[in-house]
Amino acid sequence: MVRGDLNAMASLRVLFVCGMVAVAGAAHAQSNTPGGMPPPPGMSLTESAAMRFPQPVRVGDLIGREVLRPVESQDVLGRVRRVVRDASGQIMVVVDFGGFLGFDRRPIAVPVDAMVLVGQDMEIVAFTPKQLQQFPTFAPFGATDLADDTIIKVGLAKPSH
Repeated sequence: MVRGDLNAMASLRVLFVCGMVAVAGAAHAQSNTPGGMPPPPGMSLTESAAMRFPQPVRVGDLIGREVLRPVESQDVLGRVRRVVRDASGQIMVVVDFGGFLGFDRRPIAVPVDAMVLVGQDMEIVAFTPKQLQQFPTFAPFGATDLADDTIIKVGLAKPSH
């Protein structure tokens, strides 16, 4: 009887360890960007954005929203300053970037297809902080501000917490 109990306990331990390994593997396979994953190699931002359940949103409802860094810690990167259509017709979200304690920030234009709504915030999912540092400072020449009542589509993502 004791031997049977020991075998049962050993089987339970093996099952427990296998379960823990499976959970750890799944956690490791998740994206470092909690709100969404960057597009796979070879997929365009537009194709990737179409997979994020784009929802109609008023441009005026995006202005002032916090923009989160595309990293696990979800630090606040800045706020949405404006939404524009560039000379090529692409919709861009102009976001404050960089600086320290609000000083030395500069505006950068991020394609709306590279961003998602995460609750009341927005997150950049298609670029790393290092890539964002390489973005040029936004210059409004050739860009047209979209009216606050303009409806655009923005992908959705589940909050990480």
